[in-house]
Amino acid sequence: MQADDQAAPGATGWGEPFLRFDAAWQRLEARVCTGVLVAEIACLTLWVFLRGFATSFVPGQSAAGLLCRSMVSTAVFGAAAHLASRRRTPTVHRIVVTASMLVGVISGAFWVNVGVTWSSNLLNWLQNASVLMLIGGLRGLATRLTFWVAFLGASMASSSGKHIHVDVLLRYIPSKLRLPTAILGWLGAAVVCGVAVCGFVDYIAIAAYQVNANQPCPTDSTKECDTPVGEKLAVVGKETAADFFVLGRQASLDLRTLPHVIAGTPYDKWMTAADWNSWLDGADWGSHYDKSAVDAQHVDASVPDATHIPAVEVPGSGGESRGLLVRELDFIFPFGFAIIALKFLLRIVLLISGSIGHNMSSELDEEALVHAKERDEEAAKGLAT
Repeated sequence: MQADDQAAPGATGWGEPFLRFDAAWQRLEARVCTGVLVAEIACLTLWVFLRGFATSFVPGQSAAGLLCRSMVSTAVFGAAAHLASRRRTPTVHRIVVTASMLVGVISGAFWVNVGVTWSSNLLNWLQNASVLMLIGGLRGLATRLTFWVAFLGASMASSSGKHIHVDVLLRYIPSKLRLPTAILGWLGAAVVCGVAVCGFVDYIAIAAYQVNANQPCPTDSTKECDTPVGEKLAVVGKETAADFFVLGRQASLDLRTLPHVIAGTPYDKWMTAADWNSWLDGADWGSHYDKSAVDAQHVDASVPDATHIPAVEVPGSGGESRGLLVRELDFIFPFGFAIIALKFLLRIVLLISGSIGHNMSSELDEEALVHAKERDEEAAKGLAT
């Protein structure tokens, strides 16, 4: 029996461009998924190591600093020993590398408090006064990347017919009806995803952007009607533009702050009141926020030694800006469902064009189930030999 969604023999014609497009789309998503996974691992690793290096070691309390330094020492000593002894006999190589790694574990205690202040300053800056602050810090970034991986995986699964589905019905309907049934099922899945897109956009607009869900009806002001979609999207667009303006301003602050942090200067002490006021006046805040709210953020430069933390403040919000961009990142949900809906529609086109076939998967083939035990026994014998 032909495997589920296997390309039909000699499938050509008008469906071929769609088939090539689907393959290119799959390759792109695979690369993006790989990049997102690498970024997530790097983000979590950086957060764990900075937390460890920023922790002072006190006997009987947290040993995160000691553990991190021992791990680094072990990796450095082990790598050096491997490079130095790789041309020796295997026995000598193993002994040298093992001994070096043991030395690395022990040597972590000799620099257990080295770099605590520097690491703590870097970590606090990343979490509290950098662009990462706008998305909830390193952990917030890792959370959003996890959502990206989930939707990328769901999209790729939908392209290859590996998405979760119940196909009991296909096992009992006549073979001639399987094609229209599959089309109907995929069309229904696309509709459900489309409804999810609308629902998520509406929810985000109301919950995150504070758009009024209802407003007085145009024909009768004593009654309330749903706020038109156009008005909701207009508010979302305006607020999003302001948020990205804030993102750009924070990025400009980060470029100024990074050299100070690298040099070991406390991130919240280098920016004087005059520097802050000059930076504040260097952009057109009035295009997004009330001028009086922007002017209220100026610091009295006449105060001796007055400084300002290099973190952007949202005018009129009391200075709160942490997690500001989370609401934009929440659009990964409607965007992801929209992509999946397009994947189902594309599969319908490919199926109608004959570029892919639709048969019950081999896992559900009755004959395959009957001989499953025989295959398992043969596989076990092959592993034994």
